[in-house]
Amino acid sequence: MLTSTLLVHAAIDLSDVEDYIGALNLLRRAIAIDPNNAQAYFERAMVMLNLGRNADAIADFDRALSINSEFPGAYYWRSCALTSLGNHQKAADDRLRDLYLHCNGSDKTMGINPQKWVDCAEAFINAGNSQKARELLEDYFDLYAGKVTSYVCFETSPMRLLASLLIQSGDSAQACELAKRAYSSNYQCPADILTYATALESSGNLVDARRTCAEALEANAQLPGAIDLYERLANT
Repeated sequence: MLTSTLLVHAAIDLSDVEDYIGALNLLRRAIAIDPNNAQAYFERAMVMLNLGRNADAIADFDRALSINSEFPGAYYWRSCALTSLGNHQKAADDRLRDLYLHCNGSDKTMGINPQKWVDCAEAFINAGNSQKARELLEDYFDLYAGKVTSYVCFETSPMRLLASLLIQSGDSAQACELAKRAYSSNYQCPADILTYATALESSGNLVDARRTCAEALEANAQLPGAIDLYERLANT
């Protein structure tokens, strides 16, 4: 006789080959056998996501988390489903829960991923809470940035986003300092150059802002916002 666990494993195999209806049938059987199998609800939620049934997915993520409040991946994927339905505040809250459940990295061999902090901060920005996004990134720099090892290629992402938030709040001096760190990084990207140019503009250093903006355009002529900034600086 197939157990609930065996049925879940078989359903995962079907999902891997995109047989979502077959997987759904097996997961229904698994849940009927064991209504407290958190993985069965989680896997059924993932199937629902693949079928575009996001509201049903959320209901199954809810059930999985009611059984195991730390079920791996449940907060993250429920956040994705909530975002798709336009519930940005709850999506951001779920991102935050997932982040702090694994604040030192969900993969212990790889450690902290700066991009996950950026993604979480952007979720709060999308929810209209830039202050929470700023606090989150400040927490990252205070407690976690120094522990990044395997994901150093993403090290400038949090600098770039926090610098942009600081510019918006009028803290030009701190924004320039942070943007310059990203600009000077070995892992600098064109967006870092543009952010530094924008920070220089906000601080009133228009000469260096023009020079840096031209550098950003040279690095990537299609960089969103670069031409607008260049034209704005040219008229000042």
